[in-house]
Amino acid sequence: MPVQISAYISDETKENLERYSAVYGVKKGYLVENAINHYLQVLYEIPEEFMISANISIDKASYEKVIDLVNNPPKPSVALAELMRED
Repeated sequence: MPVQISAYISDETKENLERYSAVYGVKKGYLVENAINHYLQVLYEIPEEFMISANISIDKASYEKVIDLVNNPPKPSVALAELMRED
């Protein structure tokens, strides 16, 4: 017999879940259970030392540097330009 669980998720995740469910006609409970089963299967099959967190935390100084690099990207190196050049 199925059991109900409860979890806090972001508004964005909830919207994505509801949108997918509506578009494809798949029940949300099925999607959640399927996602959990896939995630658990990965945890069983991939050694922990190869798992990389999907969340990255940086301090304010690093954040500001990233923003500066996005807004003012450096010129590509000669090696990169050669790699990307179409022959």
